[in-house]
Amino acid sequence: MKNIRVSKKILVSIFSVLMIACFLSSCAPAPARSAKGRFKPKECLDCHKDMLPELNKKVVHSPMKSLECEKCHLRHGRLTILSLVERDEKKLCFICHTELDSNIQKMSNVHTIVAHGKCLPCHDPHASDNSRLQKEAGNANCLVCHKDESFSRAKRHKPLDDGCLVCHAPHGSNFKNNLINEEVKLCESCHGYSASGFKAAHKNYPVENGKCTGCHTPHTSSNDKLLRESVHAPLASLQCSSCHKPYDDPKPFDTIAPDGELCYTCHAKEKKSFDTAYTHPVTREGKCINCHSPHASDFSAVTLRDKNSICTKCHADKPNINVSSLHKPISDKGCTACHNPHASENPLYLKLPGKEICLSCHPGVKGELKNTVLHKPFSGLECTGCHDSHGSNNQYMAKYPAAELCYSCHKDKAKDFFKTYIHTPVNKSECSPCHKSHSSQYANLLNGDKDSICMQCHESMMFQIEEETTHKPFMDKKCSACHDPHASDNVGTTVTPMTELCFNCHKTMESALNASANKHLPVEAGKCNSCHNPHRGKLKNQLLATPNELCLTCHDRIVTTTSRKGHISMEEGDCLSCHISHYSDSAYLLKDSDPSLCLKCHTVDTERLLKAHRTSLNDITQCGSCHEPHVTEGPGLLKKVLHEPFNRGKCEECHE
Repeated sequence: MKNIRVSKKILVSIFSVLMIACFLSSCAPAPARSAKGRFKPKECLDCHKDMLPELNKKVVHSPMKSLECEKCHLRHGRLTILSLVERDEKKLCFICHTELDSNIQKMSNVHTIVAHGKCLPCHDPHASDNSRLQKEAGNANCLVCHKDESFSRAKRHKPLDDGCLVCHAPHGSNFKNNLINEEVKLCESCHGYSASGFKAAHKNYPVENGKCTGCHTPHTSSNDKLLRESVHAPLASLQCSSCHKPYDDPKPFDTIAPDGELCYTCHAKEKKSFDTAYTHPVTREGKCINCHSPHASDFSAVTLRDKNSICTKCHADKPNINVSSLHKPISDKGCTACHNPHASENPLYLKLPGKEICLSCHPGVKGELKNTVLHKPFSGLECTGCHDSHGSNNQYMAKYPAAELCYSCHKDKAKDFFKTYIHTPVNKSECSPCHKSHSSQYANLLNGDKDSICMQCHESMMFQIEEETTHKPFMDKKCSACHDPHASDNVGTTVTPMTELCFNCHKTMESALNASANKHLPVEAGKCNSCHNPHRGKLKNQLLATPNELCLTCHDRIVTTTSRKGHISMEEGDCLSCHISHYSDSAYLLKDSDPSLCLKCHTVDTERLLKAHRTSLNDITQCGSCHEPHVTEGPGLLKKVLHEPFNRGKCEECHE
């Protein structure tokens, strides 16, 4: 039997393999056979008919043109997946383009796309109407990635219109910015440095020994002669000798005075303003060209970099401005929105004293100082106590995540709130739903009155409240009379255990309860809310249900008989006609003892009762000896198990 089972498993396995093989080889039609008698593979384009138009384009990739798809692709049958000979894009292309691979490895500067191993952002792998299988014609292919205003200004460099590849190598080169030659030599190929016009334009200075892009932009400009966007005044007026030695000097590019001293020959007014309590070290040391270009720049004030990187080139670690919540002045105007880059009378070179600079943009916050309760850091305008002045990865540029910020000062509260039951906002470490961060007109910086503030979240609880069925503290919105707003070891975050809490107001009940012999179990266990809604209800005394329904949720054995009619109609009756709800001196929380309680209703000796009891009701000492107090299946509320003589009505067999 075991061998048969093994054989079945082998047959199933073989059948499965054959089915998969058939599925994967479905591209091979039965009629076509090779010379050796084997099935001839189906041509790729028989299925991939959408690729046929590619063959009509001006430039077709060699493997595509010769229909040698398998030089790049693996056959895949009916599985619709892209399966390539080599998964790595660059490695796949370099299987054939070995010379390019070798050249790139020798280059000191490689085009970023190529360095990341990507060819397809620029080239189509099958065919194109553009040379070298480029996806876009000419400059359009470059501008897919290089989207910059520097290519769209009014004055244009002619090679830009002729094509980016006039100056740049597409894959990489041994020259900066992937130029096809060293910068000065590349420019000379069009601009003859020995021409009289060239020399006159440069005041005969041997600029060919310098760097062309120090003054000119290589692409487009708003200025004549392709000068950069921000031009130093002496350069704009061609007064080179106002800073440099004469053009025929052995060292014509040397300055006539040291850096700083040279600048102050024109900027004397600025120099005087730098005589302040706090001076930027670069300014104090006269190193102007650390930040400014002496000739031209694409950035305001002839700075060497943009509004932020000009500072972060030195201040790299702090502050960190690569954050999700960046201070708006930094993103709009840069560091100089708040800081003077040269000198100031304020620490950190701030433009205004620390306590004023924030209010210069946030005037509305100043009005909050008029509130009666001020957050301690805010009262001293110590904004950086909570906020990072540059930005952070937290909302409102907070120094720490919301869950940590408040506890960074209120460390004792973190321990106090670590209890069994925690208010939801506290549990989420969210203080702001209840507290204001700067100031308030209410104690503890609350958003409103300590009790009405609860209604901001729990407003639905106040719907359709009626005085008769509503707990008075709740009616008066005195939530704090019962609840701790943060955390508690008691259910419902009550300020004390339930019984103690209720007895704070219901003192009469507490004394009576302590003096009683019998107590209702929920009351004794301190679970008043087993029967009462602590806030409001639809019934008097905030009962959760009618007395009968409420009692039967626990005392369900009373109605386990097939008949619900008995002592009283269970649908219409009232447990409280015999029982006291909280405490009693009688057993079972009865209002009186047996038979006194029964005789309050059964007062008349009717003929039926005299016959049944054989004596007056007033002579009966205990009703509960024979009768069930609630319901039975038989008549007369008699107990289920009866003494046989009693069952036959023969009392005289035992009694005189």
